[in-house]
Amino acid sequence: MNLCELRIGYACINLSLKKKYRTFRLKTIEDYDIEKIKEVVEQNIILLGNIIYHNIKNNIYVYRITADIIPFIDKAEMKSILEDYNILNSNKIRNELERIKKWQKEYGLRISMHTSHFTMLASPKEEVIQKSIGELCAQAKFLHLVGGQNLVLHVGGAYGDKVETLERFKRIIKENQDKLDLNLLTLENDDKTYTSEEIVQVCKELGLKWVYDFHHERCNPSKNSDIIELLRDYPPDKCHISSGVHAPNKPPHADYVEAKDVEALQNQLTLAGIKQEDIVFEAKQKDLSIYQVMEPISEGYWKIKSIQ
Repeated sequence: MNLCELRIGYACINLSLKKKYRTFRLKTIEDYDIEKIKEVVEQNIILLGNIIYHNIKNNIYVYRITADIIPFIDKAEMKSILEDYNILNSNKIRNELERIKKWQKEYGLRISMHTSHFTMLASPKEEVIQKSIGELCAQAKFLHLVGGQNLVLHVGGAYGDKVETLERFKRIIKENQDKLDLNLLTLENDDKTYTSEEIVQVCKELGLKWVYDFHHERCNPSKNSDIIELLRDYPPDKCHISSGVHAPNKPPHADYVEAKDVEALQNQLTLAGIKQEDIVFEAKQKDLSIYQVMEPISEGYWKIKSIQ
């Protein structure tokens, strides 16, 4: 049996380039400091282009954009400023976004974004739900500009009643499917509350994609389904992997991903009959964690250097 082929990527910060995305305080929006906002957004978009160009040159075709690339995009005031001052349509930003989208098509890049922990569609509070919908809409709009495929979301807390919360979550999505981009929305199993099994059930009902987080499954395993059968029955659109700091089933992420964990995930995917998968390394050492245990093949694919 041929092993599942892996395209490997990372999330948000590129440590090799030694440059960080910028932000500003909420007061910047309240004071309508348009020049500051333009400057930060422009520099962030240019850095995004530089990171993706660097990734391609280093055989990395999978990348997760930070949800903070446009600071406070969940705020109504910020969205108004972006629209009123046509910030994303400036020549520099538009050219950079078009360049990224061109690369995405040319190389088949996997570009995604993970919503912030403030995005809580399952909240019992209507104002939180509406704010979350606004954030998801703004992020989906940005992903379209760069050819992104996944807007990743957790269900969130249980709010005292897990069954009721899941039903509310599904109802909110159904009631707002004309606003939410269901082609982008991708649910992920988490390390404390909602298992892979539960996420797959929701995704099946709503017709959504899902992310299989290997480490989260170890911390919070499915109780009634074998993970191989689950992966075979409803293959994930992409995967996340990390290694625990103190123990395999402890949530905190280590600096690097252990080769044995990559091997274990690859074996699971292979046994499930999955031929190819995009994997995001969620390690503190970001892109450097890839080079630690993997070696490039070509066209975005990597193989494990050695098993520790």
